[in-house]
Amino acid sequence: MTFPFQLVSADSHIAEPPDLWTSRIDPEFRDRAPHLVRNGDGDAYVTDGVIDGVLIALMATKAKYADPDARFGTEGRWSDVPQGAYDPAARAAELDREGIEAEILYTSIGLNLFALKDHEFRRACFHTFNDWLAEHCAGAPNRLFGVAMIAMDDIDGGVAELERSVAMGLRGGMISIGQQSGESYGDPRFEKFWSAVEALDVPISLHVAATETSWTNTGSKFADFSCVFTPTMYAVTSMIFSGLFDRHPKLKVLSVENDASWPLAVLERMDDRWTHDKGWASRSGQPAGITSGRMPSQIFRDHVACTFMRDRTAIVNREIIGRENLMWGADFPHFDGAWPNSAGILERQFGGVSLEDQMAIGRNNAIKWYNLPLESASASASAREAEAPA
Repeated sequence: MTFPFQLVSADSHIAEPPDLWTSRIDPEFRDRAPHLVRNGDGDAYVTDGVIDGVLIALMATKAKYADPDARFGTEGRWSDVPQGAYDPAARAAELDREGIEAEILYTSIGLNLFALKDHEFRRACFHTFNDWLAEHCAGAPNRLFGVAMIAMDDIDGGVAELERSVAMGLRGGMISIGQQSGESYGDPRFEKFWSAVEALDVPISLHVAATETSWTNTGSKFADFSCVFTPTMYAVTSMIFSGLFDRHPKLKVLSVENDASWPLAVLERMDDRWTHDKGWASRSGQPAGITSGRMPSQIFRDHVACTFMRDRTAIVNREIIGRENLMWGADFPHFDGAWPNSAGILERQFGGVSLEDQMAIGRNNAIKWYNLPLESASASASAREAEAPA
């Protein structure tokens, strides 16, 4: 193993089995449920008659083991998906090879389901997935930790589903980055949900591409993928200025797979705007929502964390973003993830970084933010291990 401690991935994924929804969802939705079809050169998922994406584009391929830097296209079959993406025993073996003790698991196909317009159908899809994910994680206890999908159109229903999911062992909830209604999460309609999140003491995730609204703006895939973090950046800054974190001081929000350099663009600017613009920028002449006396950048460091796959810029600027606000994720099994050889790739990212900060970013911060039942690494323990006789 490259590191004197085991890694914890704060962002990894499963590949939904082809029959996950068709075998489990309420019968009234079965003919519309996500299912796999043969589509030209690649297998694709179809939901409610619409092709959601080609497997190879979402879930990668076994070919990545042979050439991690290969340029992947859209061709691929379900048989190309690594077994560890859907089998917990195979996943545990994968983690052992990669030097990873545990992973936080998110959906793959489900990222697209936030955009479903039929909200009853969407809630049924989420409910079905959450059941399956809890069972999947139970197949490798204390190694796989799942995050539930939560719909926010019905707040009472969202609270109930989050409570149910946490009771099943899932470690948090993922919500849509943007609302079709245009509402901010600081809106009073969401207050009951945030209170429930605090009571459960779990983090809420904003995962890239999981949104009711579009995350594309330019027509250029290169531009859109390069700036894909911007919807989450807007959502988080809006939360901060709304006073959400002052009203809910135990709330934790995670920016997931948006990489982690984006706060560098806004932390200082938020403080500057808060200092100079309170006189005119508040709504209806009322003071803005921050009441704690904290600057926006401090609110960010107290309540928000970011995951990354490869982001040397964030690592080098960790003092500005916050040493406890950065978490590494392998993104297995997606084609652009930091795998295989996750540890080797991260080691190169960590050039010149102290062991203490490596342990925080590569392991301890994830344990803290997700409340995982794992031991944190310490420099003294690592030194003792290194000195122990073989």
